Amino acid sequence: MKIFSIDKLLSLIFGVIVFLFFAFIYPFHLNYQEQYQMFLFTADYFFQLMEKPGGFSDYMGNFFTQFFFYSWVGAIVIASMLTLLQRAVWSVSRRLGANPLFVPITFIPSLLYWGLLCDENYLLGGVAAILLVAAWIRAYTLFDSIPLRISFLLISIPVLYWLAGGAFLLLPLFAISSEITARKIKNLHLALLAFACILLSLTFPILSKTYFLQYPMQQVWVGTNYYRFPVNIPLAVGAIGLLIVFIPFALRFLSARVQTKRTTFILSIQLFLLIVGGSVFISQSVDMEKEEVMAYDFNIRMRKWDRVIKLADQKSPSGPLSVTCLNLALAKQGLLSDRMLHYYQNGVAGLLPDFTRDFTIPMIAGEVYYHLGFVNTAQRYAFEAMEALPDYQKSVRSVKRLAETNLINGNYAVAGKYLHLLQQTFYYRGWAKQALQTMKDEKLIEQHSEWGWLRQCRTKEDFLFSEAEKDMMLGLLFMQNKTNRMAYEYLMAYTLLSKDLEHFRQYLPLGESLNYKSIPVSYQEALIYIWGMSNTDPTQEIPYPLNPAIKQRFQAFRAISGRASDPEPSLRAEFSDSYWYYHQFRNN
Repeated sequence: MKIFSIDKLLSLIFGVIVFLFFAFIYPFHLNYQEQYQMFLFTADYFFQLMEKPGGFSDYMGNFFTQFFFYSWVGAIVIASMLTLLQRAVWSVSRRLGANPLFVPITFIPSLLYWGLLCDENYLLGGVAAILLVAAWIRAYTLFDSIPLRISFLLISIPVLYWLAGGAFLLLPLFAISSEITARKIKNLHLALLAFACILLSLTFPILSKTYFLQYPMQQVWVGTNYYRFPVNIPLAVGAIGLLIVFIPFALRFLSARVQTKRTTFILSIQLFLLIVGGSVFISQSVDMEKEEVMAYDFNIRMRKWDRVIKLADQKSPSGPLSVTCLNLALAKQGLLSDRMLHYYQNGVAGLLPDFTRDFTIPMIAGEVYYHLGFVNTAQRYAFEAMEALPDYQKSVRSVKRLAETNLINGNYAVAGKYLHLLQQTFYYRGWAKQALQTMKDEKLIEQHSEWGWLRQCRTKEDFLFSEAEKDMMLGLLFMQNKTNRMAYEYLMAYTLLSKDLEHFRQYLPLGESLNYKSIPVSYQEALIYIWGMSNTDPTQEIPYPLNPAIKQRFQAFRAISGRASDPEPSLRAEFSDSYWYYHQFRNN
């Protein structure tokens, strides 16, 4: 293979690997990012972002993030941006005289940013800002004429500051370094140039803060939202920016001093270190536990109940939010009462998580309340989740849910406002248009498979929702519509998982209106457990139509419990999917 073509081949391989990683290993982090922005194709939205330094980078970041709705499209976007960043660094290095032998070193900034993007709180606007500055640096190197270079530099400082925020400092830093190493400008002129760059770099942020922006000075300097929490200074991104500036000079130095007789060996060592170091760095950057939660969350958001259950069958969820999603999927498929104990349960927290002032937990918990029929509670959770976003963006998922809840409640004016916003988006435009048409006809809403049903199930009377009395809330919800099987099964699951067998026995007759063909498995197990613990007469039959196999299994459970000093390991192996094991050995 000819050495001059290695750079393009490596760039292609790198882009493909990044795509495969985000498309197949880490896809739900991209779906997670998409729901916490709402890109609008309106002039107001554009100018709102352009009012602050770095706003253009945020605009471009949000524009591309909206395509993360489909993770494979998001994977293409990230792979393309990181590959373009590497190509820009290499192009600048080549312009300065770097030997193609050292092209693997130019992948380091892109590799490091890849690791940062494994954190769901790093935003794509930061990549856009760094890429924009890298392109500007490349443009600077195109001018052979010193007066043209200097003119371009001085004009670019304020422009780039407004487009890319604080990352603009990388351009004058590169320019001064380049002129120092080139030694084509007299020392006095170089000093004047450095002074002019420093003066401009200080003047524009200070003027912006004084006359235009009502932001903290830190935010005026940083500009672009690199991180979801604006109070965090993106030091890691700053380090990557410095590498983009100084790698071209380092490669020029190496190219002038390293003999290229052993090209294959030198290239192999670089590639080996890049692959091994990159693999270790990326493996340390990923968080597969969060990826699991995001997978569950995305699938319940998309109403893909079978996929949620399939995920649990492949690997039983252990986190409380994953369990919450699984229980919702089981309930929607009519399997909660029969199969919930086939999986790990962490008590009532896996049914209805407590409200937390956060932008993640209320989003997931709100799904449960919405499908149960607590429409107002779901509306509050959606609103609170959006208001809790630390970067002050609007959540397209929250806006969609607010449109649905107001539509179900008959608040058409409010629902219309949210739907008109969604009409200005790319992926939700069609859904919003159809919802607006449905809203014009009450019969269409009543006949809607989801909205019509929730309108029947929702609470008709106002009451104060109590986090401490969720079983009472579920009971009130069911009593208002005794065909709401999901509300009943959540009520019964709540008593079982909280080990409140007294209320379980009291609530059991409420299910007569649901016409079960047989008593659900977990209910049978709880009933025979109650009977076995309270009845001392072995000749008396349990007054419930229980499956004989469950009776025999319970006898086996009691036999092992009675003859072993430490029966838990034996019981876990055979009865971990039973209510008896849960009641005795699972701590809430």
